[in-house]
Amino acid sequence: MSIKSLSLFFSIFVLVWGNTLHSQKSDTAKTIFEFMAFGDVLEMELSTDLSLLKDQKKTNEYQPATISFADAGGAIQKWEIKLRSRGKFRRRICVLPPLKLNFNKGDLQKAGLAKDDELKLVTHCIEGFDGKEFLLKEYLAYKLYQLISPYALKVHLVEVKYRDTQTKAKSSGWGILMEDEGSMAKRHGGKLCDDCYSTPKDSLDMEQVNASCLFEYMIGNTDWSIPMVRNVKMIKFKDGRKAAIVPYDFDFSGLVNASYALANQDYKLKSLRERVFLSMTQSDDEIARTKALFESKRKEMTALVKGFKHLSSAGRIDALNYLDEFFESLKKPLKRP
Repeated sequence: MSIKSLSLFFSIFVLVWGNTLHSQKSDTAKTIFEFMAFGDVLEMELSTDLSLLKDQKKTNEYQPATISFADAGGAIQKWEIKLRSRGKFRRRICVLPPLKLNFNKGDLQKAGLAKDDELKLVTHCIEGFDGKEFLLKEYLAYKLYQLISPYALKVHLVEVKYRDTQTKAKSSGWGILMEDEGSMAKRHGGKLCDDCYSTPKDSLDMEQVNASCLFEYMIGNTDWSIPMVRNVKMIKFKDGRKAAIVPYDFDFSGLVNASYALANQDYKLKSLRERVFLSMTQSDDEIARTKALFESKRKEMTALVKGFKHLSSAGRIDALNYLDEFFESLKKPLKRP
């Protein structure tokens, strides 16, 4: 081999080796969510043109913003990002719409983080004590689901100080920081499938699906659909595993019992607290194992609610009573549509 050929060979080898190391590093690096989700509650400041955000909350137009917070080591972090409104119902009626935060991939790479560049921020929908309680109960729903299924979105509580860059006005509120759904799917070795409508039962992991359906029944939520892939994410796998579903968006549930939410008239419900079991199964015999799973998690669920001190005492008692009603209902045939 000539010196020229040998030099070319080593150049190619170094390039391939370097790309491989970079790829491995990207796969194992922390996501921006993991970087921010430490401690009990993250205190964060978000600066942007709030008037513009509210004016164009029905659009998907991004606008510049800055977020800052103290990281796990106490160092002040300041990130220039883009954000926009998201969601459907809440972006129309909430004082501050739910947000999608978009980070610069180059900034993430410089910080040694993974390239996953999007996060969701669930904001308080209404001002005051009730708005805080509704948001905290929705956060609690996400944490309860994590006890039931590994296919769950990671969430973290935040206290946000909002600063309007135009008027200099300041406000604050609680929020739920949520990992990117693509990151969640990647954690499980899969990819999201947003157009997998009317997926047949034999293509789904029915043990996992049954657990998700019973969870929605437990929290009194009917604002979702597997056939329509509405308020659920579906993960498909290349390794032969059957598809899994991941529920989200629980503010129309009986557990949260938000003042702005409406009982589902499709099932002739008279109250948000009324439960109906939406399932791909025909009888309770098919979900006997699922019922047993929930019974086995009852003590953990109770402890989680009792220990959630950010929620008021009255809010915790209400949540515990609602869960107790669910466990009592497991002794009888579940109410189906």
